[in-house]
Amino acid sequence: MPLSNESQYGVKPMTEAINKLPATPTIIRSLGIFKPEYLDTTSVVVESKEGVLSLVPAVPRGTPGEPVATTSRGKRESFEMLHLPKHDIVRADDVQNVKSFGSDNKAETVAGKVNDKLADMKFDIEYTREHLMLGAIKGKILDADGTPLVDIYDRFGLTRKTFTWNLSGESSNVGKMIDDAVTALSKKRGGEPVNGWYVLCSPEFMQAVIYHKTMTALYERYQDGKVYREGDTNVGFKHKNLEFIQYDHVFESGLQIKAGEAEIIPKGTRKTFREYFAPADTAAAVNTKAKPYYASREPLGHGKGYDLEAQSNPLPLLLRPDLAATLKAT
Repeated sequence: MPLSNESQYGVKPMTEAINKLPATPTIIRSLGIFKPEYLDTTSVVVESKEGVLSLVPAVPRGTPGEPVATTSRGKRESFEMLHLPKHDIVRADDVQNVKSFGSDNKAETVAGKVNDKLADMKFDIEYTREHLMLGAIKGKILDADGTPLVDIYDRFGLTRKTFTWNLSGESSNVGKMIDDAVTALSKKRGGEPVNGWYVLCSPEFMQAVIYHKTMTALYERYQDGKVYREGDTNVGFKHKNLEFIQYDHVFESGLQIKAGEAEIIPKGTRKTFREYFAPADTAAAVNTKAKPYYASREPLGHGKGYDLEAQSNPLPLLLRPDLAATLKAT
Protein backbone atom coordinates (compact mmCIF):
# COMPACT_ATOMS: atom_id res chain seq x y z
CA MET A 1 0.00 0.00 0.00
CA PRO A 2 1.54 3.37 -0.97
CA LEU A 3 0.74 4.83 2.43
CA SER A 4 3.77 2.98 3.74
CA ASN A 5 6.01 5.52 1.98
CA GLU A 6 7.50 7.16 5.08
CA SER A 7 9.17 10.00 3.15
CA GLN A 8 5.76 11.24 2.02
CA TYR A 9 3.66 10.37 5.05
CA GLY A 10 5.94 11.05 8.00
CA VAL A 11 5.01 13.56 10.73
CA LYS A 12 7.01 16.41 9.21
CA PRO A 13 5.73 16.20 5.61
CA MET A 14 2.15 15.61 6.77
CA THR A 15 2.35 18.59 9.12
CA GLU A 16 3.70 20.71 6.27
CA ALA A 17 0.91 19.44 4.04
CA ILE A 18 -1.94 20.30 6.41
CA ASN A 19 -0.54 23.78 7.03
CA LYS A 20 -0.41 24.37 3.26
CA LEU A 21 -4.03 23.35 2.70
CA PRO A 22 -6.24 26.38 1.96
CA ALA A 23 -7.97 27.89 4.97
CA THR A 24 -11.75 28.05 4.98
CA PRO A 25 -12.89 31.67 5.47
CA THR A 26 -14.78 32.48 8.66
CA ILE A 27 -16.02 35.91 9.70
CA ILE A 28 -13.80 36.56 12.72
CA ARG A 29 -10.64 34.91 11.41
CA SER A 30 -11.08 36.81 8.13
CA LEU A 31 -10.95 40.08 10.08
CA GLY A 32 -7.35 39.27 11.05
CA ILE A 33 -7.67 40.82 14.49
CA PHE A 34 -6.17 37.90 16.44
CA LYS A 35 -2.40 38.10 16.05
CA PRO A 36 -0.81 34.62 16.20
CA GLU A 37 2.06 33.80 18.52
CA TYR A 38 3.75 30.41 18.21
CA LEU A 39 5.21 29.38 21.55
CA ASP A 40 7.38 26.46 22.65
CA THR A 41 5.38 26.07 25.88
CA THR A 42 1.90 24.74 26.64
CA SER A 43 0.76 27.68 28.75
CA VAL A 44 1.00 31.45 28.89
CA VAL A 45 1.07 33.75 31.92
CA VAL A 46 -0.93 36.97 31.78
CA GLU A 47 -0.79 39.85 34.22
CA SER A 48 -3.62 42.31 34.90
CA LYS A 49 -2.83 45.81 36.07
CA GLU A 50 -5.43 48.58 36.06
CA GLY A 51 -7.63 46.52 33.76
CA VAL A 52 -4.92 46.05 31.13
CA LEU A 53 -3.66 42.53 30.53
CA SER A 54 -0.13 41.85 29.36
CA LEU A 55 2.21 38.90 28.98
CA VAL A 56 4.79 38.16 31.63
CA PRO A 57 8.13 37.79 29.80
CA ALA A 58 9.76 34.38 30.01
CA VAL A 59 13.39 34.08 31.07
CA PRO A 60 15.76 31.09 31.19
CA ARG A 61 15.29 28.83 34.21
CA GLY A 62 17.27 30.08 37.19
CA THR A 63 17.53 33.59 35.76
CA PRO A 64 15.93 36.40 37.76
CA GLY A 65 13.41 38.54 35.96
CA GLU A 66 13.31 42.31 35.89
CA PRO A 67 12.71 43.76 39.37
CA VAL A 68 9.13 44.92 39.89
CA ALA A 69 7.96 47.07 42.76
CA THR A 70 5.55 45.16 44.96
CA THR A 71 3.00 47.96 44.82
CA SER A 72 2.87 47.94 40.99
CA ARG A 73 2.64 44.21 40.47
CA GLY A 74 -0.68 43.08 39.08
CA LYS A 75 -2.58 39.86 39.40
CA ARG A 76 -1.10 37.00 37.37
CA GLU A 77 -2.96 34.07 35.87
CA SER A 78 -1.69 31.11 33.88
CA PHE A 79 -3.71 29.88 30.89
CA GLU A 80 -3.26 26.50 29.26
CA MET A 81 -3.52 26.29 25.51
CA LEU A 82 -6.41 24.13 24.32
CA HIS A 83 -5.91 20.77 22.63
CA LEU A 84 -8.05 20.20 19.51
CA PRO A 85 -7.45 16.76 17.95
CA LYS A 86 -9.37 15.16 15.07
CA HIS A 87 -9.09 11.57 13.85
CA ASP A 88 -9.93 9.77 10.63
CA ILE A 89 -8.93 6.52 8.93
CA VAL A 90 -7.59 5.64 5.49
CA ARG A 91 -8.24 1.95 4.91
CA ALA A 92 -6.61 -0.20 2.31
CA ASP A 93 -10.02 -0.72 0.69
CA ASP A 94 -10.40 3.06 0.26
CA VAL A 95 -7.84 3.00 -2.54
CA GLN A 96 -8.05 -0.59 -3.72
CA ASN A 97 -8.61 -0.81 -7.50
CA VAL A 98 -8.94 2.96 -7.76
CA LYS A 99 -6.78 5.39 -9.67
CA SER A 100 -6.89 9.16 -9.96
CA PHE A 101 -8.58 10.67 -12.99
CA GLY A 102 -6.35 10.58 -16.08
CA SER A 103 -3.57 8.69 -14.35
CA ASP A 104 -2.40 5.10 -13.91
CA ASN A 105 -0.60 6.02 -10.69
CA LYS A 106 -2.57 4.70 -7.71
CA ALA A 107 -0.14 6.46 -5.35
CA GLU A 108 -1.64 9.75 -6.49
CA THR A 109 -5.04 8.50 -5.42
CA VAL A 110 -3.71 7.65 -1.96
CA ALA A 111 -2.18 11.11 -1.63
CA GLY A 112 -5.44 12.65 -2.76
CA LYS A 113 -7.43 10.59 -0.25
CA VAL A 114 -5.13 11.64 2.58
CA ASN A 115 -5.33 15.31 1.55
CA ASP A 116 -9.13 15.12 1.40
CA LYS A 117 -9.30 13.73 4.92
CA LEU A 118 -6.75 16.26 6.22
CA ALA A 119 -8.79 19.06 4.63
CA ASP A 120 -11.97 17.83 6.34
CA MET A 121 -10.24 17.61 9.72
CA LYS A 122 -8.68 21.05 9.25
CA PHE A 123 -12.09 22.52 8.44
CA ASP A 124 -13.52 21.17 11.71
CA ILE A 125 -10.61 22.65 13.67
CA GLU A 126 -10.97 26.01 11.91
CA TYR A 127 -14.66 26.03 12.77
CA THR A 128 -13.73 25.33 16.39
CA ARG A 129 -11.19 28.17 16.36
CA GLU A 130 -13.92 30.54 15.16
CA HIS A 131 -16.06 29.37 18.09
CA LEU A 132 -13.19 30.03 20.51
CA MET A 133 -12.54 33.48 19.03
CA LEU A 134 -16.15 34.57 19.41
CA GLY A 135 -15.95 33.44 23.03
CA ALA A 136 -12.74 35.40 23.51
CA ILE A 137 -14.36 38.53 22.05
CA LYS A 138 -17.21 38.15 24.54
CA GLY A 139 -14.70 37.40 27.33
CA LYS A 140 -15.81 33.82 27.98
CA ILE A 141 -14.45 30.87 25.98
CA LEU A 142 -16.73 27.83 25.91
CA ASP A 143 -16.16 24.16 25.21
CA ALA A 144 -18.19 22.35 22.54
CA ASP A 145 -20.88 21.45 25.09
CA GLY A 146 -21.13 24.99 26.47
CA THR A 147 -18.93 24.39 29.52
CA PRO A 148 -16.88 27.52 30.34
CA LEU A 149 -13.17 27.00 29.66
CA VAL A 150 -11.81 30.52 30.20
CA ASP A 151 -13.67 33.46 31.72
CA ILE A 152 -11.25 36.35 31.35
CA TYR A 153 -13.45 38.81 33.26
CA ASP A 154 -14.00 36.42 36.16
CA ARG A 155 -10.33 35.43 36.39
CA PHE A 156 -9.23 39.04 36.76
CA GLY A 157 -12.24 40.45 38.60
CA LEU A 158 -13.26 42.71 35.71
CA THR A 159 -16.73 43.74 34.51
CA ARG A 160 -17.68 43.96 30.86
CA LYS A 161 -19.04 47.32 29.77
CA THR A 162 -22.56 47.40 28.31
CA PHE A 163 -24.10 50.27 26.35
CA THR A 164 -27.88 50.41 25.88
CA TRP A 165 -29.06 51.97 22.64
CA ASN A 166 -32.66 53.10 22.33
CA LEU A 167 -33.24 52.05 18.72
CA SER A 168 -37.03 51.83 18.98
CA GLY A 169 -37.61 55.49 19.77
CA GLU A 170 -38.19 57.77 16.79
CA SER A 171 -36.50 60.67 18.55
CA SER A 172 -33.32 58.66 19.19
CA ASN A 173 -30.15 59.86 17.51
CA VAL A 174 -28.12 56.80 16.50
CA GLY A 175 -25.11 58.92 15.56
CA LYS A 176 -25.03 60.40 19.06
CA MET A 177 -25.21 56.94 20.65
CA ILE A 178 -22.30 55.81 18.46
CA ASP A 179 -20.26 58.86 19.50
CA ASP A 180 -20.95 58.28 23.19
CA ALA A 181 -19.92 54.60 23.06
CA VAL A 182 -16.75 55.24 21.04
CA THR A 183 -15.75 58.14 23.28
CA ALA A 184 -16.18 56.06 26.43
CA LEU A 185 -14.12 53.17 25.00
CA SER A 186 -11.44 55.44 23.52
CA LYS A 187 -10.77 56.96 26.94
CA LYS A 188 -9.46 53.53 27.98
CA ARG A 189 -7.20 53.19 24.94
CA GLY A 190 -4.00 54.47 26.52
CA GLY A 191 -1.16 53.79 24.09
CA GLU A 192 -3.03 51.17 22.09
CA PRO A 193 -3.53 52.28 18.46
CA VAL A 194 -7.13 52.04 17.26
CA ASN A 195 -8.15 52.98 13.72
CA GLY A 196 -11.81 52.06 13.90
CA TRP A 197 -14.28 49.62 15.40
CA TYR A 198 -16.00 46.41 14.36
CA VAL A 199 -19.55 45.83 15.54
CA LEU A 200 -20.58 42.17 15.29
CA CYS A 201 -24.37 42.30 15.26
CA SER A 202 -27.23 39.91 15.77
CA PRO A 203 -29.72 40.21 12.87
CA GLU A 204 -32.17 42.01 15.16
CA PHE A 205 -29.59 44.61 16.21
CA MET A 206 -28.45 45.10 12.62
CA GLN A 207 -31.99 45.72 11.41
CA ALA A 208 -32.74 48.09 14.27
CA VAL A 209 -29.71 50.20 13.30
CA ILE A 210 -30.02 50.30 9.50
CA TYR A 211 -33.79 50.80 9.48
CA HIS A 212 -33.86 53.51 12.13
CA LYS A 213 -35.16 56.71 10.58
CA THR A 214 -31.91 58.56 11.32
CA MET A 215 -29.87 55.86 9.54
CA THR A 216 -31.97 54.55 6.64
CA ALA A 217 -30.88 57.17 4.11
CA LEU A 218 -27.22 56.75 5.12
CA TYR A 219 -27.49 52.97 4.80
CA GLU A 220 -29.10 53.17 1.36
CA ARG A 221 -26.40 55.53 0.10
CA TYR A 222 -23.71 53.23 1.46
CA GLN A 223 -25.25 50.21 -0.22
CA ASP A 224 -25.62 52.05 -3.51
CA GLY A 225 -21.96 53.01 -3.33
CA LYS A 226 -21.03 49.42 -2.47
CA VAL A 227 -22.76 48.18 -5.62
CA TYR A 228 -20.82 50.75 -7.65
CA ARG A 229 -17.49 49.92 -6.00
CA GLU A 230 -17.67 46.16 -5.70
CA GLY A 231 -20.77 44.97 -7.52
CA ASP A 232 -22.67 43.46 -4.58
CA THR A 233 -24.65 44.37 -1.48
CA ASN A 234 -23.86 41.27 0.59
CA VAL A 235 -21.92 43.34 3.11
CA GLY A 236 -22.37 45.11 6.38
CA PHE A 237 -22.53 48.83 6.88
CA LYS A 238 -19.88 51.43 7.63
CA HIS A 239 -20.63 54.66 9.44
CA LYS A 240 -18.60 56.97 11.70
CA ASN A 241 -15.58 54.68 11.51
CA LEU A 242 -17.68 51.72 12.70
CA GLU A 243 -18.11 48.65 10.54
CA PHE A 244 -21.34 46.83 11.34
CA ILE A 245 -21.17 43.13 10.43
CA GLN A 246 -24.08 40.74 10.82
CA TYR A 247 -23.08 37.62 12.77
CA ASP A 248 -26.05 35.29 12.91
CA HIS A 249 -24.42 31.92 13.50
CA VAL A 250 -25.47 29.88 16.52
CA PHE A 251 -22.86 27.30 17.53
CA GLU A 252 -23.78 23.89 18.89
CA SER A 253 -22.59 25.03 22.33
CA GLY A 254 -25.28 27.71 22.30
CA LEU A 255 -22.69 30.46 21.82
CA GLN A 256 -24.02 33.31 19.72
CA ILE A 257 -24.49 37.03 19.67
CA LYS A 258 -27.80 37.26 21.47
CA ALA A 259 -30.87 38.62 19.73
CA GLY A 260 -30.95 42.41 19.97
CA GLU A 261 -27.28 42.63 20.95
CA ALA A 262 -23.93 43.36 19.34
CA GLU A 263 -20.28 43.23 20.35
CA ILE A 264 -18.09 46.27 19.65
CA ILE A 265 -14.34 45.69 19.40
CA PRO A 266 -11.41 47.81 18.20
CA LYS A 267 -9.55 47.27 14.94
CA GLY A 268 -6.00 48.15 13.97
CA THR A 269 -4.70 47.30 17.43
CA ARG A 270 -1.36 45.78 18.38
CA LYS A 271 -2.00 44.11 21.73
CA THR A 272 -5.75 43.69 22.15
CA PHE A 273 -6.17 40.24 20.59
CA ARG A 274 -3.76 37.31 20.60
CA GLU A 275 -4.04 33.68 19.55
CA TYR A 276 -1.36 31.59 21.21
CA PHE A 277 -0.30 28.20 19.86
CA ALA A 278 1.43 25.39 21.75
CA PRO A 279 3.42 22.51 20.19
CA ALA A 280 1.71 19.20 19.55
CA ASP A 281 1.73 16.53 22.24
CA THR A 282 4.13 14.36 20.26
CA ALA A 283 7.79 13.46 20.75
CA ALA A 284 8.71 15.19 17.48
CA ALA A 285 7.26 18.52 18.69
CA VAL A 286 8.81 18.63 22.17
CA ASN A 287 10.65 21.91 22.81
CA THR A 288 9.97 23.16 19.28
CA LYS A 289 8.19 26.33 18.22
CA ALA A 290 4.51 25.63 17.67
CA LYS A 291 2.82 25.35 14.31
CA PRO A 292 -0.86 26.19 13.82
CA TYR A 293 -1.67 22.62 12.69
CA TYR A 294 -0.07 19.20 13.01
CA ALA A 295 -0.79 15.92 11.26
CA SER A 296 0.46 12.38 11.79
CA ARG A 297 -0.49 8.75 11.17
CA GLU A 298 -0.35 5.39 12.91
CA PRO A 299 -0.81 1.96 11.27
CA LEU A 300 -3.96 -0.05 11.93
CA GLY A 301 -3.64 -3.65 12.99
CA HIS A 302 -2.86 -6.30 10.39
CA GLY A 303 -1.88 -3.74 7.78
CA LYS A 304 -5.50 -2.64 7.25
CA GLY A 305 -4.60 1.02 6.75
CA TYR A 306 -3.73 4.05 8.84
CA ASP A 307 -5.24 6.17 11.56
CA LEU A 308 -4.78 9.87 10.76
CA GLU A 309 -4.67 12.61 13.36
CA ALA A 310 -4.80 16.35 12.86
CA GLN A 311 -4.50 18.73 15.78
CA SER A 312 -4.12 22.34 16.77
CA ASN A 313 -3.35 23.75 20.20
CA PRO A 314 -4.61 27.34 20.24
CA LEU A 315 -5.80 29.81 22.84
CA PRO A 316 -7.32 33.12 21.70
CA LEU A 317 -7.36 35.82 24.36
CA LEU A 318 -8.76 39.31 24.73
CA LEU A 319 -5.92 41.22 26.37
CA ARG A 320 -7.71 44.58 26.53
CA PRO A 321 -11.14 43.77 28.00
CA ASP A 322 -11.67 47.49 28.62
CA LEU A 323 -11.72 48.11 24.83
CA ALA A 324 -14.53 45.65 24.12
CA ALA A 325 -18.17 46.07 25.08
CA THR A 326 -21.68 44.75 24.51
CA LEU A 327 -24.36 46.87 22.85
CA LYS A 328 -28.01 46.23 23.69
CA ALA A 329 -30.91 47.52 21.61
CA THR A 330 -34.14 48.54 23.30
